[in-house]
Amino acid sequence: MKEKIDQLFENEAQLPKISSVVSKVMEMVGKPDVVIADLAKEISKDPGLTAAVIKLSNSAYFRPAKPVKTVQESLMTLGIKTVQEIILLNETKGILKKELKGYQVDGESNWIHSLIVAELAKRIAVQKKLKVDKDVVFTAGLLHNIGKVILAEFFPTVLMQFRTELQTYQGPYTDLEAKFFGYTHQETGAKLLEKWNFPEELIEVARYYTEPEKATQFPELVSIVHIANCIVILGGMGIDIGGLKFPLSSKALQNVGVTEGDLQMYYTLLPEMAKHIEELISV
Repeated sequence: MKEKIDQLFENEAQLPKISSVVSKVMEMVGKPDVVIADLAKEISKDPGLTAAVIKLSNSAYFRPAKPVKTVQESLMTLGIKTVQEIILLNETKGILKKELKGYQVDGESNWIHSLIVAELAKRIAVQKKLKVDKDVVFTAGLLHNIGKVILAEFFPTVLMQFRTELQTYQGPYTDLEAKFFGYTHQETGAKLLEKWNFPEELIEVARYYTEPEKATQFPELVSIVHIANCIVILGGMGIDIGGLKFPLSSKALQNVGVTEGDLQMYYTLLPEMAKHIEELISV
């Protein structure tokens, strides 16, 4: 199976893609000297993306200080990083909303799970006053389990076999994934983000969000997303065939400085966050 996944990534025509405009925007945003006018011009090359940016910018979720009528106004009102967040939301929606049949998660549930993990991760970073970019945290949370989309879409038969054995399997979930696929869904997600030329911090989150103690470059960011994912799963949002097989890492709690009281508080925020997310997905 490992060879088949390698072949899939070599013949990337079949893989989910992001548009050339979005790739260029991601590259531009990563530069400290990016000019808003140039960024607006690049985004405006894609009429569909332009419409989506303006529409989402005016949503109750982002709450602009005044109505946004152009991409440049969106960039100036909400900021470059928030507009990047909006672009990625629009671009990944079609990918993350795919039904994960083998994982027993419908598309809408997976999309909402990804959004709430992203939202909670950002709130954790702000509440703990961590020195990480809250917009990067949101994006990392949004994309953390994207590898499941690849395994579910391209290898449904193997995933069904995996699911059958998982019912009686007592070892680590990731070990069983590696046995059946040659890669875990985390490794698969990391490979996809590498193909998209996404930043290293997002790749490391995708690769280690269930095993944050293995993160070496961005352990704090990986730990934030790990904690957010565990809490959202515990809340029953987007829970899949793995159930609660990913234990909350004490190392992650230590990395972020999260206490038992913090965990309880985050859990109580889930209903309010779900309502907040509804404002986004209703647009």
